[in-house]
Formats: sequence, C-alpha cells, structure tokens
Amino acid sequence: MGSREAGSAAARRCRACERELLAPQDLGWECGCGVAVCAEPVCIEEYFKFVADGEATRCLTCGNVA
Repeated sequence: MGSREAGSAAARRCRACERELLAPQDLGWECGCGVAVCAEPVCIEEYFKFVADGEATRCLTCGNVA
C-alpha cells in the first residue's frame, strides 16, 4: 500500500457539508478521532460543542474535550 499521508490532504473533506479542506484556513475544527469540519458555524455546531465558557471544545462524536 502507498502512503496514506501523501494523498489524504487532497481527499480531506468537511464531515458535515463535504466541502474540500484544501488549505489550513479551510479547517474550522478537528479532533484526534478524525472528525474535521470547515469553518462554517453550522458545520462546527453539528460536530463540536464549546464548553467551560468557551475555553474548551467537546467533540460530539467521541466526547474528547480539548
């Protein structure tokens, strides 16, 4: 098998709206479990929740707080 990292940047998409995330500024939030969304507020709200008065973010997929 080839390197997954080599082709993953071009194939990366927002989990909510499926928009391609080609540039760093396209990425809104990302979790270690693999969930990544664009910077659109509706996409962020679908997969992440701000907690601790906005000091942390909870991934709604795996529950991780960062």
